Amino acid sequence: MLAAAAAVALAAWSMPALIGQRDGLHAAGAARHVVTLVHAARAESLKRGIHVALVFQASSPDFRFAMFADGNHDGVRSADMAVGIDRQVSSWMRIGDQFPRAVFGIAAGVTDPESGSTISGSPLKLGGSTVLSFGPDGASTSGTIYLRGPAAQQYAVRLLGATGRCRLLRFDFRNRRWGAA
Repeated sequence: MLAAAAAVALAAWSMPALIGQRDGLHAAGAARHVVTLVHAARAESLKRGIHVALVFQASSPDFRFAMFADGNHDGVRSADMAVGIDRQVSSWMRIGDQFPRAVFGIAAGVTDPESGSTISGSPLKLGGSTVLSFGPDGASTSGTIYLRGPAAQQYAVRLLGATGRCRLLRFDFRNRRWGAA
């Protein structure tokens, strides 16, 4: 009975650490998943020879996103999506559906990877847009998509428009700086 009590006490003591580790893995997995979606959208654009975009929409409690393809060779546009010219090629998804407690967001005190100034507001820093578009030449919208976990987990998917390349960064809260994830 003493051994059982010790096992219960040990489990109760280690449970917060296990939950924190699980949350960290979910946040990292969500960030890598977004990188994979970015690569898939870019590859689809190159394969089809048309613009393909990841479209984000605010949807409580987070954002939902889907892939759309240009239907009239003028880029993926909201008006064309509304009337079905630019068609949806993937279902709407939420990051939290696959990675619980991970969200598109910016934790308090996180700084911009380039300027070092504190950032806040929308986690989609795509030039004021909610559309991440890829052209048939491989170029993309420039910007950053921020994801975070419930504790000290912050990731950034950075896109270089001229080449369509992306980098995954992780914020180190202890040293207050970004590094490769």
